[in-house]
Amino acid sequence: MRIFIVLGDPPTPGQKNVKPYDEVAAGARRLGPVTIGMPDADAGPDDVLVCWSPFLGTDRLDALRAIKAAGGRAIVMENGWLSPIGPRRFFQIALDGWNGEGRYPQGGSERWRGWNVPLLDWNRNGRHVLVIGQKLKGADQDARRMPEGWDHSLTLPTRRPVVRRTRKTTAPLDDQLRDAWCTVTWSSTAAVKGLIAGVPAFYCGPSLICHELCRRGTDVDHPAYPDREPVFERLAWCQWTPEEIATGEPFARLLALPHDRVPQAIAEPFTLPAAVTPRGRLRERLDRMRQRWRRRLGRWTG
Repeated sequence: MRIFIVLGDPPTPGQKNVKPYDEVAAGARRLGPVTIGMPDADAGPDDVLVCWSPFLGTDRLDALRAIKAAGGRAIVMENGWLSPIGPRRFFQIALDGWNGEGRYPQGGSERWRGWNVPLLDWNRNGRHVLVIGQKLKGADQDARRMPEGWDHSLTLPTRRPVVRRTRKTTAPLDDQLRDAWCTVTWSSTAAVKGLIAGVPAFYCGPSLICHELCRRGTDVDHPAYPDREPVFERLAWCQWTPEEIATGEPFARLLALPHDRVPQAIAEPFTLPAAVTPRGRLRERLDRMRQRWRRRLGRWTG
């Protein structure tokens, strides 16, 4: 077994290290020979790829296609679905997918309970609907990324006030969740923080890490209030700290799952057009104007 690692470009000097490059390499070396780079032409069904989320337009998608075409396995990583927890950062780790689409072995409740994350009671008296936007990654988006303009342009069948949290919003998420009736996201893990705070969630993208706890679509006047504990107990087994990753345990657990060694062709991800509407553009312009005036007011009062 050989292990190929494709996490994307490492940070430049002085840039914050957002991915656990060193820990991934250390953990992988405990299981087999490691190559930092793309799978080669001799890759076979015993080989493994460790990659960051393989979005359309990235070399990670090319690497995923190569290893799966050879019958090998792909371990996919992303930022944790709940991170940080206290001072510790976490990262998602699963076979062949992320954000609810990957496979991983489940354990008991002890991992989730060991994090001591308090679940607040469901807030059934919230006032506003919180639409949460996500970062745009450039023109080569696929359906797993929020379409451009979605956060400003989304219309909802409700009379409740709609608050839009965009990339320019400076207010803390916790403050906006405090009086929220529900959240609406494309595929953002911010929905998880809302669920923990007792705020029901809706999503519009193809998948969400905690989709069992959410409703799909925009019928926001009718949220769901399911039992959260069993889902979080299960999800605890697909995210790990850098220190745990360095031991190789998360990788070893995944590679112990059944492996059929059958070559597989990875289809082109489904792309979505931008979701910009004239009303959305107006909202975006007004949002920018408010941000500029807040900055000016801060300078004048400072």
